[in-house]
Amino acid sequence: MKICLTGGTGFIGSRVKSFFEHKGFIVENVTRADIKSSVESWKHKLEGAEMLINLAGAPIYKRWTPAYKKEILNSRIETTLKLLEAFKQIENKPSLVLSASAVGIYDEYEIHDEFSDHFGTGFLADVCKQWETSIASIATETTRLAILRIGVVLDSGGGALAKMLPSFKMGMGAVIGSGEQAFPCIHISDFLSAIWFLYQNEESSGIFNMVAPDIVSNKYFSKKLGEVLHRPVFLKVPQSLLKLGLGDGAVVLTKGQKIKPTRLTNSGFSYQFPSVNSILQDILK
Repeated sequence: MKICLTGGTGFIGSRVKSFFEHKGFIVENVTRADIKSSVESWKHKLEGAEMLINLAGAPIYKRWTPAYKKEILNSRIETTLKLLEAFKQIENKPSLVLSASAVGIYDEYEIHDEFSDHFGTGFLADVCKQWETSIASIATETTRLAILRIGVVLDSGGGALAKMLPSFKMGMGAVIGSGEQAFPCIHISDFLSAIWFLYQNEESSGIFNMVAPDIVSNKYFSKKLGEVLHRPVFLKVPQSLLKLGLGDGAVVLTKGQKIKPTRLTNSGFSYQFPSVNSILQDILK
């Protein structure tokens, strides 16, 4: 069995690739070079694949210059449109398409499940809206589409937590800004299990919030991380300092969304690590 994957060299994508290879799948990577070349040269990678997983996108944890904001948008939209072009040309199409989005599509005020229409108005929310719109037409009677609105995926070997650990282990961990902003997150193992769940359940399509059920603040998460590491957390990083370093990109850290994974839980998915405490206890044991 074959899977076609974009973003396969990134933190999440590399974990997804290993996960399915261990289950005996052949994973075909569609690379940045492929996307920049003609569809004719790489559409064979998609031909005959049972599933397409679209995770491509430039990292958002960087300083947002005008040029980099354009890269954040284009790396998602142009890749998705190229996939759609290739999809239309092949004969044996995937029966399932999983396409990434982010919880940043929602505003930071309400509590959101997948039926919420209280969307944000900033740059990230606009990127997510365009990203989801660009893939929508890939859904047909024979191909189901699941859009993954992903929170912070936690694993000690990569992503946000790996960047946080050195300072927290030295007792220099800090609360970001006010600390009241929500911190929607999920254990990497539950993220992978959820993808496998969607693959196996042929009725699963539409929007899915890829977060743990535990709604916590940045302050709570930071204090809990310090507690698990047996280190104090007494510092605060002011928003003004983050703004100086990251520009408009500081909103990634200073704002957050309160998210419930209603459709996953109602579909029967069972979390192995439903709380922030269980997530950190497992990763850092």
